[in-house]
Formats: sequence, C-alpha cells, structure tokens
Amino acid sequence: MIERKTVQNRRYMTGFELEHTDKAVSIGEGSLDSFALPSVEFDLYYDSTMPVLHDLYIVEGEEGYDYRLLVTYLGGDTIAYYDQDSKLFHRLMTVQTTPDGAYRGEYVFLEPREIEVIDDGKVESNSETT
Repeated sequence: MIERKTVQNRRYMTGFELEHTDKAVSIGEGSLDSFALPSVEFDLYYDSTMPVLHDLYIVEGEEGYDYRLLVTYLGGDTIAYYDQDSKLFHRLMTVQTTPDGAYRGEYVFLEPREIEVIDDGKVESNSETT
C-alpha cells in the first residue's frame, strides 16, 4: 500500500493522479509552478534476499522540472541517497518492496500554502511563527 501525504508549500502541484499495483506505479500528468510534467510509470522490483527502495524525485534544471528514479538494494550497510547532477527539488515518492512480495510507501503531494488574515491585520501562514 502507498499512503498519500500532503505538505503545504508556496510551490504546489496540480494533477499527478496516483495509481499502483504490486507490480507497477503510475502517476498522471500534472503541473508544478505552472510547468507541465508528463505522466510517469515505473515497475516495482523485488529481490529474493533483500528489500528494494524506489525513490522518485522531482528535480530542477535549466529547462524546468523533470523526474529521477533511483532504485537501491538495501543489503548490509547500503543506504539510499540522491547523488545525481540535477538540483533536487522534492522527493515525490518512496516505495519499498520486500522479499516476501509486500510493498509499502508514501506519496508526498504539495498543496498550496494557506495564508490567513489575523484580526490585527497581519498576514501569517502555517509555516511562520510570531
């Protein structure tokens, strides 16, 4: 199962509908900062002896945003980390598969930051402290 989580941010997403099975993950097209991103799909890999981590990142480049998928076999003291050239913007999804055929993960969706007006006329957001 993949759990959807939401995070408020000044840069937010629209679209990106998630579908998944125990064999593959599909995310529909969407936009981020008015930049259109195509749909993306990837297979889930399973290993018979160790867990496998699938991290889907959104990266920033000169042309706009793009995806990067990194797959890490978690054996021994191997750790997963982003080591690519493009500037990392957001870890959109992490899915871990296990040798017994199970999978679990999280999908982190960026929603618009809510700004509320306080009685004294000051503007505050949930991410600011007074």
